[in-house]
Amino acid sequence: MKYTLIGAGGIGASMGAWLSRAGTDILYVDVVSEHVRAMNERGLTIRDPVNGDFTVPVKAALIDGLNEPLEVVFLATKTQHTRTAMERIAPLLKDNGYVVSLQNGINEYVIAEYVGEQRVIGAFVNWAADYIEPGVIQFGGHSNFVIGELDGKVTGRLMHLQELCSSFQQVEISSQIMRQLWSKQVNICAMFATGITHLLIPGGMEYQPAQETIACIALEAMQVPKALNIELISFDDFRPDLYRQGRDREALKVTADHYRPMVKNYTGLYRDLAVRRRKSEIDGTVGIVVQMGERLGLDLPLNRKLVSMVKEIEGGRRMICTENLLELKSEYGKIYPEGLKQLL
Repeated sequence: MKYTLIGAGGIGASMGAWLSRAGTDILYVDVVSEHVRAMNERGLTIRDPVNGDFTVPVKAALIDGLNEPLEVVFLATKTQHTRTAMERIAPLLKDNGYVVSLQNGINEYVIAEYVGEQRVIGAFVNWAADYIEPGVIQFGGHSNFVIGELDGKVTGRLMHLQELCSSFQQVEISSQIMRQLWSKQVNICAMFATGITHLLIPGGMEYQPAQETIACIALEAMQVPKALNIELISFDDFRPDLYRQGRDREALKVTADHYRPMVKNYTGLYRDLAVRRRKSEIDGTVGIVVQMGERLGLDLPLNRKLVSMVKEIEGGRRMICTENLLELKSEYGKIYPEGLKQLL
């Protein structure tokens, strides 16, 4: 089969590199010309402090030059680029082809608008990686990798992908992929609160003055999947049961402990805002939770405030600093004068 990776950043290129090293023929597609040129000329380099660095020769192309029929597409763009990517992918996707989303957010139904649900596979990816420079990816550590059909069936193509990606890491097949995707989404809402500071994820989740505030962001977000009758599930760095039981400090510590030993222990949001200084994924992650909540008649004021603060940082109207968390804490006190029990 023909494999194409759209979005050769940290998540996509790190997985792709292991597959390429195992002999899988993958075309790496990106919008950054310097990155494409570097991969074609020098190969794709993975910096991995645990297992060792390696470089693998790959074929890369700009997305504007993509014009051949597509079979299996791994979509790993930022959430805000999903529609632009699908406008390019959809006309080229073969009738028996399909798209595997390796993204943050709940993008599977957006992708389905272009190619139909039967040609979309959801994937919950939780490994850590970052684009460092053209042709170079920093790998931060393996974690959960779960795939599933949107209709819950266990299909031959899922088993094919499971075997294919085993050269990268263990892959689990789920009959309820939306449980994993929504669980990750709620966890992102909480972790992104650390992204408006210079604190690493462990320091942010354990920043004592704002721990209840961060827990409140998670509990607010949890109302949305509950209204959709989607039961959240625990994974490496997320324990929804602890949040529901009012054991918020323990829940936050689970996330902090997971990221503490990792090379990449800051959020992608922080890197977008502070390092690459570009538009973030806030609309497609926390923003979409707020919007879906509104459609369901739910108000998520702290999550909405977080979205607003990120947009102010993007627009140069707010600095990245710990005081942002303290401002969120102040809002929390006004909105929830009785504390977290108002959401339990």
